[in-house]
Amino acid sequence: MNKRKKNILLVCIYAVMLLLCFLIVLLLQKVHSPYTKDGDDNKATESTAVPETEEEPETKDNRETFSAVETEQCTKEAIRPSLPRRTELAVEESKEEEKPYQPPVIVIASDVHYFSPELTDYGEAFHELEKLDDGKVVRYIPQIMDAFTDQMEKKKPAAVILSGDLTLNGEKKGHEALAEKLAVLEEKGVKVLVIPGNHDINNHAAASYFGKEKEPIQEANEKDFYDIYRRFGYDQARSLDQNSLSYVYELDEKNWLLMVDSAQYEPYNKVGGRIKEETLDWMKTQLEEAKKLGVSVVVIAHHNLLKESILYPEDCTLENSQDVVRLLESYRVPLYISGHLHLQKTKTYKQEPGEKGADYHISEVVANSFAISPNQYGVLTWTGDNRLVYTTERTDVEDWGKKTGTTDENLLSFSGYAEKSLKDVVYEQVSSQIKNLPKEQIEEMAKLYGDLNSDYCAGKPIDAREIKSTTAFRLWQRNLPDSRLFAQIDQILRDTASDHNTWEGRTEETKEEDSDEDDREQTP
Repeated sequence: MNKRKKNILLVCIYAVMLLLCFLIVLLLQKVHSPYTKDGDDNKATESTAVPETEEEPETKDNRETFSAVETEQCTKEAIRPSLPRRTELAVEESKEEEKPYQPPVIVIASDVHYFSPELTDYGEAFHELEKLDDGKVVRYIPQIMDAFTDQMEKKKPAAVILSGDLTLNGEKKGHEALAEKLAVLEEKGVKVLVIPGNHDINNHAAASYFGKEKEPIQEANEKDFYDIYRRFGYDQARSLDQNSLSYVYELDEKNWLLMVDSAQYEPYNKVGGRIKEETLDWMKTQLEEAKKLGVSVVVIAHHNLLKESILYPEDCTLENSQDVVRLLESYRVPLYISGHLHLQKTKTYKQEPGEKGADYHISEVVANSFAISPNQYGVLTWTGDNRLVYTTERTDVEDWGKKTGTTDENLLSFSGYAEKSLKDVVYEQVSSQIKNLPKEQIEEMAKLYGDLNSDYCAGKPIDAREIKSTTAFRLWQRNLPDSRLFAQIDQILRDTASDHNTWEGRTEETKEEDSDEDDREQTP
């Protein structure tokens, strides 16, 4: 009997244990099930099940590679909330990675006057060219361009602009050789834009210099210019003028460059500049479009808009400058950049006597010749507060020479060499015109003229009172008071009271009422 009771007790214990196991299994199934009952409907709920394979940590790379298709699939299948959080993080990170607007910076190199080494042996004929020139360092322009390319690769401006007189005298081979240099610059990630100057097209002075002989060679015509340089601005233009080599280049979403062909070369080149009436109409259309889009425009041409120099009053300012001023001021264009003058100058337009009043006046920056000491270029910077700032920088040929291992001492001390070359050329030209005076006096007088001309080209301020107190000035005053050269010294002194290497202005938001030309029209 006792044994039977014992067996029954064991059976009960086993039964209870089996029941407990069964209840535990049911509980586990309920816990791990992706569904739960809520009233009459079964609804998806978040699963806490651990996946069979270890999940990768939520790194930046994982978030970025989570595709749109996967995101949509996750939404439809209502999978666990960690994946939607990845998408949200990716969006947040995308917003963080959006860079704020960076105003552009451009570089302007004017009057490069490139001359191909293939066109000379640097002999007697070439030396004669240098003597009669205005101080351009023609023999070293290829090296200066290489040094410039090296600097631009580091600076990485939004664009490099060559504003006319790309070649010495329009030699077709010179244009082709320069285009090869510019292609190298673009290969280094710097956009190049060009326009022609008065030296570049249909110039009958194109020549080669070998031995004692100067020989005429093929000059570039308008089609040649376009074909050679079309990749440097024309192919990327927003709009091309059908009547000239002018175009619009979109610098960024807020700023355009209006690249204007001001040269006269039909049927042959002229020194002075003029913008064609058809081109003025095209310019107005572009400016109107920019106004509607809220875009700021800077104009770049070769010839001067304003009367910039007392010393050089002819063939520098546009023949129809008043028409151009009226047009640009009616659209509140802040700045016009030019070259041609071979001087560094800045000026804001002032009304002539009798002109109707206007509340806005355009400014001009004239870039010095890249080929003349101090062999500088301009840097135009748009700021974040609607300002434009122009400064100048010297091409560092010495640094480039050291890096390339040159043994040419002229390149290794180029700044001094180029400045001396400019002064020596002017000194020789001036001293040859002074007669019947002691040699030492001629030297002192010519040296003063050369020094003043050097500072004039560079846009440096000159203290007129200090110059007039020198012995050299008194020699001019006493010996040649009525001479053309002494009058030029006076003109230089009156033209260089301030530094012309910096300029600052503002861009303005264009408004509909600003384009009312009737209210702004000025009588020339």
